[in-house]
Amino acid sequence: MKKMLNRTINKKKLYLTLQTLGWGIFFIVYSSIAVAFTSFHWKIYAGYLNTIFFGILLTELYRRWIKKHKWIDLSLSSLTKNVLFATLIMTIIWLFIVLPINDTFFKLDQAESHEISTVGAYFAVGFQFYLILNGWSLIYFVFQFFMNFKQSEIEKWRLQAAVKDAELIALKSQINPHFIFNSLNNIRALVVEDADKARDMITHLSDLLRYSIQFNNKAKVSIEAELEIVENYLNLESIQYEDRLTYSFDIHKDTLEQKIPPMAIQILVENAIKHGIAELTQGGEIRIITNLIGDSLVVEVKNSGQLQNKTSGTGIGVKNVSERLGLLFGQLSSFTLKNTQDNMVCARFIVPINA
Repeated sequence: MKKMLNRTINKKKLYLTLQTLGWGIFFIVYSSIAVAFTSFHWKIYAGYLNTIFFGILLTELYRRWIKKHKWIDLSLSSLTKNVLFATLIMTIIWLFIVLPINDTFFKLDQAESHEISTVGAYFAVGFQFYLILNGWSLIYFVFQFFMNFKQSEIEKWRLQAAVKDAELIALKSQINPHFIFNSLNNIRALVVEDADKARDMITHLSDLLRYSIQFNNKAKVSIEAELEIVENYLNLESIQYEDRLTYSFDIHKDTLEQKIPPMAIQILVENAIKHGIAELTQGGEIRIITNLIGDSLVVEVKNSGQLQNKTSGTGIGVKNVSERLGLLFGQLSSFTLKNTQDNMVCARFIVPINA
């Protein structure tokens, strides 16, 4: 939030700087030309200062209108039509406010006053101001398109970095020696007791490691693919925790093809075991729930226990999931981690359907 605020402040400062610089150049050029063809007089500068004042006022109101109605998202043809019409309206307003003021208070002599009051002179001056406003618009929108392109590139790199971080988190948590040692020891014990189950566990471990290594090739995966790896992970963990770990899936069939960031559910399940089940002597339960509400996909991972402090214990992995959701879906997504009244902790994220 602080970084976004700083970017907003910097853009505002840059806009004010360019606005001041642009109208300052206008004042210097036009007043210099006027002085070159007439005798020096303070009224010349006063007239152009009046012009600049209303020019800044009109363009500022124009900018706010552009932002309010999101012209930056329009097609090029629609944007061009809107700009040409808006600058024409501003030119007419300027002609009927600024020129009468200048003609009344800042004219140099009767001859000049008579000249500027003619229809032809009004048209010539108005056409110049119309071109200036269109030039202002061109610079403004080119700058906005450049900033949006730059921001999209930054978001793209941030997303790639977040995906890489998620991969490292998964590798550290799943392919670390302790995890592999426990899994292999449990599988070794099963070889004698239950060879078929040991073979299944080896398959689960193989699938889990392969998915952990390869998932970063995609920005999104289906719920169905994600749940397969989650089940593999839970099967492996249930060997270690035995009766201390129970889990269930409540999956709406229409959610299976919906897309989410890879490892999103798996990391939440891992967090639930590490910060929930592992801390309870008697163990506990994990529930994985998916549903569709309106135009949104809702995913919940619940585990037994309670967060001792809502600001701690969330882990790097959970923060990574939240960040990737924001990068992929923006303000259309949300993520929460909180205690519930049934003595459970619920990690819940919402994303738009088929986004």
